[in-house]
Amino acid sequence: MPQTISLPYNHYLPGLPQVARALLFAQAPAPAVLLAPPERVPLYTLGPFGRTVYLNPGLEAHGEKALFVFSYDEAMEAFPEDPSAWRLVLEVGQRYLRSELLDRLYRMGYLREEDFKVQGDVLELENLRLEFFGDELEALRVEGKPQTRWVLAAKPGKAETWTGRKIEHFPGPVFLDTPALAPAELWKLIEGRDRIAFGLGGPELGVMPMDWPSLPPYRARVSQLQADLQGWLEAGYAAVFFYRHPKSRDYLRRKLEGVSVRSAAQLEAHPGLLTFVPGPYEGAFLDPDRRTVYLTEPHLYAFGAGGARIKKVVGGDVQDVGALEPGDYLIHPEHGIGQFLGLEPREVLGAKRDYLILQYAGEGKLYLPVEQLPLLKRHPGTTDDPPRLSSLGKGEWKRAREKAQKDAEELAARLIVLHAKRAATPGRAFAPNPELDPLVEQNFPHTLTPDQEKALEETLRDLERPHPMDRLISGDVGFGKTEVALRAAWRVVAHGAQVAMLVPTTLLAEQHYQTFKSRLAGLPVRVAVLSRFTSDAEASALKKSLAEGKTDVVVGTHALLSPDLRFKDLGLLIVDEEHRFGVGQKERIRELREAVDTLYLSATPIPRTLYSALVGLRDMSSIQTPPPGRKPIQTYLAPYDPGLVREALMNELEREGKVFYVHDRVATIEARRRYLEALVPEVRIGVVHGQMPEGQIEEVMLAFAEGAFDVLLATTIIESGLDIPEANTIVIERADRLGLAALYQLRGRVGRRDKEAYAYLFHPPRLTEAAERRLSAIADLSDLGSGHLLAEKDMEIRGVGNILGPEQHGHIRAVSIEVYTELLAEAIAKLKGEVKEPERHVTLDLQVSARLTPEYVPSAEARSRYYGRLAESKSLAAVARVGKELRERYGEPPAEVENFLALTRLRLLAESKRVASITEDLTYLMVVFDHWPLDYDAKALRELTPRPELIQHPPGFRILKKGLKPEEYARVVSDLLYLVD
Repeated sequence: MPQTISLPYNHYLPGLPQVARALLFAQAPAPAVLLAPPERVPLYTLGPFGRTVYLNPGLEAHGEKALFVFSYDEAMEAFPEDPSAWRLVLEVGQRYLRSELLDRLYRMGYLREEDFKVQGDVLELENLRLEFFGDELEALRVEGKPQTRWVLAAKPGKAETWTGRKIEHFPGPVFLDTPALAPAELWKLIEGRDRIAFGLGGPELGVMPMDWPSLPPYRARVSQLQADLQGWLEAGYAAVFFYRHPKSRDYLRRKLEGVSVRSAAQLEAHPGLLTFVPGPYEGAFLDPDRRTVYLTEPHLYAFGAGGARIKKVVGGDVQDVGALEPGDYLIHPEHGIGQFLGLEPREVLGAKRDYLILQYAGEGKLYLPVEQLPLLKRHPGTTDDPPRLSSLGKGEWKRAREKAQKDAEELAARLIVLHAKRAATPGRAFAPNPELDPLVEQNFPHTLTPDQEKALEETLRDLERPHPMDRLISGDVGFGKTEVALRAAWRVVAHGAQVAMLVPTTLLAEQHYQTFKSRLAGLPVRVAVLSRFTSDAEASALKKSLAEGKTDVVVGTHALLSPDLRFKDLGLLIVDEEHRFGVGQKERIRELREAVDTLYLSATPIPRTLYSALVGLRDMSSIQTPPPGRKPIQTYLAPYDPGLVREALMNELEREGKVFYVHDRVATIEARRRYLEALVPEVRIGVVHGQMPEGQIEEVMLAFAEGAFDVLLATTIIESGLDIPEANTIVIERADRLGLAALYQLRGRVGRRDKEAYAYLFHPPRLTEAAERRLSAIADLSDLGSGHLLAEKDMEIRGVGNILGPEQHGHIRAVSIEVYTELLAEAIAKLKGEVKEPERHVTLDLQVSARLTPEYVPSAEARSRYYGRLAESKSLAAVARVGKELRERYGEPPAEVENFLALTRLRLLAESKRVASITEDLTYLMVVFDHWPLDYDAKALRELTPRPELIQHPPGFRILKKGLKPEEYARVVSDLLYLVD
């Protein structure tokens, strides 16, 4: 630590770089607090200055004599007026009376059996394990590691009972980073405390410029840094360089020839010497009084005065697919496609409800009570690629639906004929081989997912039948389609037949060849590859070997479709991504497949509804579950920032990984390469784009896969066909220019293994509404769970030619893939003579004030999300889970919220009992069923209060409203329905 600096309390210090602010804060006597915007909080880690600091602490740090850093939002969080009552300090060797300890845990919100368990002298609570000897705490373990002291805070969700604010309970002077972003109510809470402001904002303070001149950014000019350092060190100054990455330190040590350097874990300043210290800081300045210059890694590579920070970070958890947002497109069964504008509260006959506002073509608007949300279907359009809105009252939707229905019926008939024809064609059966089949399974280093097992079982069952197989296996990138294909290939080879695997790119051919070769090593199988990299002599020898039956498995590109290629006994053809082959090539595939089993692999995810509709007609297997250990891709959305680009690249290199960098302009891609070489000189960069010869493209990609480059700078030609496990970061420079399907495919280049993967979507500072919505869509949907909606959109954009046929595309655009799928499922069931159970929707119209009130759930976005989740709930347990979550997050619900939950439960119960409608008139509650006669417990009905009256026209019951309050309606009707079978 340098010599102590006197702190100028109650002043505004203009122009200080961040590293200078951190240095000043590190000089403050404890306790002291620094407040900053959330993205700047991590910059104030003070370990390099030898100080302990808590970042955004809670109850566990209260009372500690230390330095604290809070984001402005955290500082305003609720906090108990008596913090000691809501925290429990546990120390090994201390005595804790059992009854008092359990009572204390209960008061802090923890419930026995639900949150913690007591077994003898051991108490376990989440990752905490307490071992007692009598009343003495003998051992304390956190996540299995021994500790001597631990502070247990109250259970999350208790904050609604707290009336204080966090900043009030952490004393000491207050340092303010960017005070203009502080909430207005903060100033009253810190009134009377010493403060130092590092920016304008809040109550006015006297200005005190510090004699610490900032240094201009170096723009990656290491030679300029070297010259400046030599000048300072020769003048007797000490220099300190805070680096973020060890690779940066090692690189600079090599480049700064003639400069005396050393490394240290904490800040040291030695005249005439440059000291490298690890630290997260930004900016650079000169301290003339102490003859020290402070430099940072971001400053060396900065290209401007400011640093745009990440605007939005998402992808850690699977997002809610039921979330509704203004701008979504929804389909009403009678009125067609409308755009959701938002929620609006309305009072009708004294009952308050929330209504969905749907905009239709022209000026048409439809107001629907939120209870009717289950009637609506989602159209996966975006404002960038919108569907055509229906017109109210003109019959357009009805006509479009009728046309789509006719097409779906024709497609269903065609599929049934093809299915019957295929079942009648003689083929070859590959029976199970109990001795040989398990040999290939032993080489598999993972466990098959349930979907993989099902797909494999279905594929092998097809191979065992005496008819040609024609199966499509669909699944997202890296979900295990190749493993299923490989095991099917082994079954065929074990019977003495040959296997051909056709792939669209040379790199993919090389990758599949290596996979087959390594997995089949040690088995009597000869695997070969035929691609652009195969020499003429090797190709000629391979063709001869295939004709003589000496090669068992061949993996190749379209060269496999050559007319002069002959197989001695081709038993299985595997086609990867058929839609990427040309028309002529597809015809040749059809010729080949007529007499052989054919297995298609497709990375186009099939929506579940379409999959279930087609199963039994088209042989399909869908792999929906990711392999164990796969993590959602962390997606960062931000204006373009060179500092963040460097950080992204360096973070991936630090963990020995590789990076895709997408620059979608061929004309400027070389200039971008030179820019990146200056910004991140530590990396090796390869360049690939569509105007390069195809052979050169494949050579560069193969070199990248083999480790020749750290970064592949490319256009969007890397969108598909690449599987490079080490590449787990992708940077997309102008994500706003790309469509949703392209972004989805590009992001799929990373995150294919169990390593955390990152996607950085950069855009200009200002975005069109359409681009912003599209980027939010890709960011908000994790491809490991809620990718289902993206799959639908992806299919709408790219067509469904490789699954249904190109002529269906227009009808799907008109009515959405979900509605078309329903029509197709109905047509198939009708042709098969199956009676399909109609989807039930209950008309629920009771004059009850029922809604999620803004006072209870303040965020409109959160209210839409919960409405969506409740609408998609298919069981009472699902409604109970949402209710529990609301209580934990917002406290006990008011009457209107309870009423809405009760009506949701009533809807589900009514659907299960075949109820058509639940309405009311001036005198009665009316419960109408869709069938007669009714089966009910007459004796139990007579005991109900009020007593229901059976009516035959319409079939159902009526209940006298006299004496009932509106909030009792749901309970009374539920009591009735439980007695009807």
